[in-house]
Amino acid sequence: MQKNKNKLYNNKALAIVAIIVLALTQRISAQNFPKLGNDTLLDIATWNVEWLGSTTNGPTDETVQYNNVLALMNKTELDVLALQEVSNPSTFNSLGLALTNKYDAFISDFSQTQKTALFWRKSMFELVSDFTLNIPLNSSDNYAFASRPPLQVCLKTLGGTKIDTLYILVIHMKAQTESTDAGRFESYTRRQNAANALKLYVENNLINKKFIVLGDWNDDLDASIYNALPTPYLGLLNAKYTFPSKELTDAGKSSYAFNTSMIDHIMQSKTLDSFYVKGSAKVFDDASTYVSNFSNNTSDHFPVYAFYNWKKLTTRIIPATVYESTVNLNINMYPNPANHLVLIESNEILERVEIYHLNGQKVCEQVLNSNTAEISTGLLSPGIYTLRALSKHAVYTNRLMISR
Repeated sequence: MQKNKNKLYNNKALAIVAIIVLALTQRISAQNFPKLGNDTLLDIATWNVEWLGSTTNGPTDETVQYNNVLALMNKTELDVLALQEVSNPSTFNSLGLALTNKYDAFISDFSQTQKTALFWRKSMFELVSDFTLNIPLNSSDNYAFASRPPLQVCLKTLGGTKIDTLYILVIHMKAQTESTDAGRFESYTRRQNAANALKLYVENNLINKKFIVLGDWNDDLDASIYNALPTPYLGLLNAKYTFPSKELTDAGKSSYAFNTSMIDHIMQSKTLDSFYVKGSAKVFDDASTYVSNFSNNTSDHFPVYAFYNWKKLTTRIIPATVYESTVNLNINMYPNPANHLVLIESNEILERVEIYHLNGQKVCEQVLNSNTAEISTGLLSPGIYTLRALSKHAVYTNRLMISR
């Protein structure tokens, strides 16, 4: 695919888009959306924007819808926001240009009108274009996904002491819009098949990577919206993938304005389970408090979001390995350099002694309840290490050399 066509912006259209944005943003009303994001965490959200940009479907006043969508995205201060049903490339470009000081963006290139897109905070992430694509599907899987293959956007972290990579998959599952029971059952089956294809993809292509699946799943996680059958996502749940949005299902929340179904979800890789802030999943179901008639003039879906530990994602963990002595404990450590044994004498009862390689890896630990210790170093390669001796109230850290 020609990725450069997706990336904001198409230079040929830039001047036209700027004029459109200027005209639209001058008409933005003062929607008082609250800040939903957290300044110290990573806020990840999904939102179906109901035929955004289409003049024949969705809300009838495109200017009002656009202004409300723009205001919500701008004022809620979320860090990563997946959109579904972006139905006009010019509208997408207008959004991107209006938010260019804060966000960068990417849009899918499949032929279906209802496209998926992702916005992310520029100060936090940089696009990795080589791994950003619409996931290739065979014909049966493409049919299961309603000709809307998942959009994979690969992001590299910025601004921390380490670089990590986060894969965001944006999906839009088959809706249940048929008038017949047979048609609705087929849609249920297509969602089920699409979920199986998604599971196969991530387990074959994103193993041990950090990924989050965001989107309009068009079904719930406890029981299906179709005749209360088992959820079509049972295979993913049985495989122990965490859905932060299941907290909302269990709480009886709804992400769709016109019934009680929780159909917009977030799923994360097992490698991100420890990063997720448990209990943080929320649905912005009181949006109509800030925009009158929100579900008719803006979207029939509410944004769903969750928080992740940004510091853990971007901070290189280094143990307290100070290479000069600290006199928290009165310690005698000898010989140093050591050969096969190092002896330790302390004025306090020691609880344990640890030895670290210079790369931060712990290579030895001995649990104690004594003023003295004999630490075997015979299995350690010659070199420089860090030794830490810990009592109940203090820590001693010093450099230890192993020589043969």
